Amino acid sequence: MSWYALFVKTGYESNIKKWLDRKFDQDLLYSLNPKRKVPEKRRSEIVHTVKTLFPGYVFIQADMNYSIYYQLKENPYIYQTLNYRNEKDKCIRLYSHGLDHDQVPHYLVDESQFFKEIPCDEMLVVLNLINESEVIEYSKVYFQESHIVVQAGPLKGMEKLIKKIDKHKKRAKVLLTLMGAEQLIDFGIEIVQSPLESTLA
Repeated sequence: MSWYALFVKTGYESNIKKWLDRKFDQDLLYSLNPKRKVPEKRRSEIVHTVKTLFPGYVFIQADMNYSIYYQLKENPYIYQTLNYRNEKDKCIRLYSHGLDHDQVPHYLVDESQFFKEIPCDEMLVVLNLINESEVIEYSKVYFQESHIVVQAGPLKGMEKLIKKIDKHKKRAKVLLTLMGAEQLIDFGIEIVQSPLESTLA
């Protein structure tokens, strides 16, 4: 099965995931609404809020076909799936699978070829970040000779994705790629003492 993106009404991501989980058997279609926990200051107090990682998107894993597509269209808050909307893109996709669009009969073409997949490496990054509740929790970070080191948490081993740290807001700007487009997203962090500082304390 491959990963696909659904464009949905912003703010309805959780409701749409619940609808998908009710409508489809997970062996047929698995839905994902990744979220992130971030600290926010409200009335001089720090609160921990959970926000959608990619507002306006819900992800599905399926052997995509037109039957599934038309069932998805039944929900008015699912605007569209990411598909090949022009002939050029469609032909490139077919050629990459050794198919000639002008010669292969339509009934021999796999319907999934007409829906644009999310690259596996992009989804793997997201899947490695989230926990069982589909939430990206805080990572514990410290500084060592001006370098950022992640001691524990979802960003451990992914330091190269961290582009900036805001110590005051306790957030890290993380560079993620979705369908070829790069986005800087705030992740919540906990700043801890380095092992050297702990030894000297």
